[in-house]
Amino acid sequence: MGSSGKIQGRDGLCFFGKVSATISHDIKNVLAIINEDAGLLQDLSLMATQGMELEPERLVKLAEKIQNQIKRGDVIIKNMNRFAHSVDVSECEVNLFETVALVIALFTRISASKCVTVLLKEGEQVTTKCDPFSAEMLIAKCLEISMDSSGKDSEITVEILKENSEKVIAISGLKQAIEQEKFQAVEALSKEVNASVKMKQQDNVLEIIF
Repeated sequence: MGSSGKIQGRDGLCFFGKVSATISHDIKNVLAIINEDAGLLQDLSLMATQGMELEPERLVKLAEKIQNQIKRGDVIIKNMNRFAHSVDVSECEVNLFETVALVIALFTRISASKCVTVLLKEGEQVTTKCDPFSAEMLIAKCLEISMDSSGKDSEITVEILKENSEKVIAISGLKQAIEQEKFQAVEALSKEVNASVKMKQQDNVLEIIF
């Protein structure tokens, strides 16, 4: 892996592996749906050769379903490509809005498994100089503990803010207190990214500050 040494070897590899496994499940799901629709198309073709009249609307609907899955697969692969290239440089100007959007997309399966909806508020394009892979890992870890805090069938909102010289990623919608051990882990990780994390207890908001 060509990332900087800021995120220590195994932790970084584990994160890379976790995201890769999630992406592979998503791609497999897309292929399974396409395979199912292609099978149905084949059945209809076979029945047509035996004299059954085909309904054009049904064929159009099937073609649309397949095209939608191809588009979905294309988005997944583009996100995978972008994530994979985040280890290319150890430091660069990172667009926080785009990075948070990417992490949310990569963690869609994980948020769905926890029954938590993650919303990204429209906001200004804020950039900061940092290690892109480490920043993605920090954001992902903070999102995960926020999902655990908010609980099942809940919603968390992420907003990118600029407060004076600070660039802030604010995650709101937390309900339960974050376990001390988990908070200390993201706190330690944030230091490796030259950032910090802060829990605003009164507002139930977790902030990542660059």
